[in-house]
Amino acid sequence: MSSERADPAERAERADPAGQAGALARAHRHLRVRRRRSLLWHWARSLWVAPRPAQLEPLPAVGPGQLAVTFAGQATALLRYAGVGVVVDPMLGRWLGGVRRAVEPGLAPADLQDVGLILISHRHPDHLHLPTLARLPRTATVVVPSGVAQLVSPLGFARVVELAVGADLELGGVGVIASPLSHGDDPSARGLAYLVRGDGPSVFVYPDGAYFSGFADVGARYAPDLALLPIGGYWPRSFRDRHMSPLDALQAFADLRARVLVPIHHGTFATSYELLDEPMRWMRELIAERGLADHACLLRPGQSELFAAARVLRAGFDDGLAEAGAGDDDLATDAAEASAAGAEHGRAADTSWADLPVGPGSGPVAGASPAAPGPS
Repeated sequence: MSSERADPAERAERADPAGQAGALARAHRHLRVRRRRSLLWHWARSLWVAPRPAQLEPLPAVGPGQLAVTFAGQATALLRYAGVGVVVDPMLGRWLGGVRRAVEPGLAPADLQDVGLILISHRHPDHLHLPTLARLPRTATVVVPSGVAQLVSPLGFARVVELAVGADLELGGVGVIASPLSHGDDPSARGLAYLVRGDGPSVFVYPDGAYFSGFADVGARYAPDLALLPIGGYWPRSFRDRHMSPLDALQAFADLRARVLVPIHHGTFATSYELLDEPMRWMRELIAERGLADHACLLRPGQSELFAAARVLRAGFDDGLAEAGAGDDDLATDAAEASAAGAEHGRAADTSWADLPVGPGSGPVAGASPAAPGPS
């Protein structure tokens, strides 16, 4: 059998027989997924089903040393430091080709009129959505991967900057560092993740892509406070070459040595076979089983959370991650090694992260009630 047609688990093990990727592939071999039998039938049905309303909330005020994160659906997120707004992969359209949006966007164009920085990860239309960009303030600076500026420049923004991996940019006290994205070899899939740092917690945003060794590299250098990671689009298993499951995202989160996980890229467009609410259902299950509530912020479209700087309890997260492979010895070993690596780099093991969210109604896990079921 050729390497291209081999089972994804076999490919991962051959490429990385002693590492995380192989262990994750084995853990997914016998995964039971609530899935739809036909995407075509689902798409046809959705033509007559209006998107569900988003849970819109007023954007919270942001003070010095704070960061507000608003999830709008798919990979779109608004990051707000005091005086500076950053939007990632803005996509407020109702259609992705012939696929109808399942939930209305969690942001309106009016919410983005103070944005000073726009980050685009890659050219796929659910991430580079020109009609949405056309409605954003032209005073903003747009950051794009190499080769994408020619698509955005005609819209007339003040600056359109192409970054290569490792390059950085600073605007109004917010710094951005370009990081690798593993989303396939097609030219339209080649792009960037971003580390964002301002007056408040730092954020690593990985809008779309698969698990790969680059997460550990980012963790060793930066150990960001928050990690926005995708959790949808993983079924059938071959899709994990380009997307992450909730289990993959937990391992990426551990590799990043981040403090809080915010899942994104799920529940919006039906472009894979798992049910739309399945990624978040599984993520909630993993969080509950592994005791990771103090390390997760689960937002529905339209919801925001306000964060402030604090130290983190790593031990509880790493203990929970050791169980994430449903008994897989390699995953348990990897989690122990990750914990030891975190200790080497000085992560606090005797302090709590429970005080990180601030503001009215905040808690260690946002949106803890069960998600409304997505269309099937």
